Amino acid sequence: MTNTRFNARTAGTREASSRKMKYEEPNWLEIPETVRERFKNEGFTLRWIRVSLRNQEDYQNVGKRQAEGWVFVGKDEVPEMLASSFVREEGRYLGAVCRGDLALAKMPLELAESRQEYYETRSSDMVAAVNSQLLRENVPGMPVSNASRTQVSRGKSPKFQD
Repeated sequence: MTNTRFNARTAGTREASSRKMKYEEPNWLEIPETVRERFKNEGFTLRWIRVSLRNQEDYQNVGKRQAEGWVFVGKDEVPEMLASSFVREEGRYLGAVCRGDLALAKMPLELAESRQEYYETRSSDMVAAVNSQLLRENVPGMPVSNASRTQVSRGKSPKFQD
């Protein structure tokens, strides 16, 4: 009887060890889902903002993002991310949770959705303007037709091998 238990136990181990494990490169910019959900429930969305470029503070980018409504997230708001991030201890972005040259920022969800809608409308207006100008230049001897299609997809970012 003990022999049967032993075989059953080793058979389960063999099945587990025969499965191939798949390695994926860790995404150091990934915000934990629990943090995203908590901020979403509070009415905010999160994003990484570049605060420095080539070891120089990027005042222009930060100023633009703050004018849009982004506010830096402090260490008290995301204690679960402190193990994999650092907190700026000096300078202009004092107290901001950072990874590399990026700082975590939040924006009210309603404002973020309005911003997204604004840029989508602006983009489609530009495409329509280009298409109308293209069709305006249409001549009977050399007809122009627009067979282009626009497709936007979001998903995992591409991964490259070194």
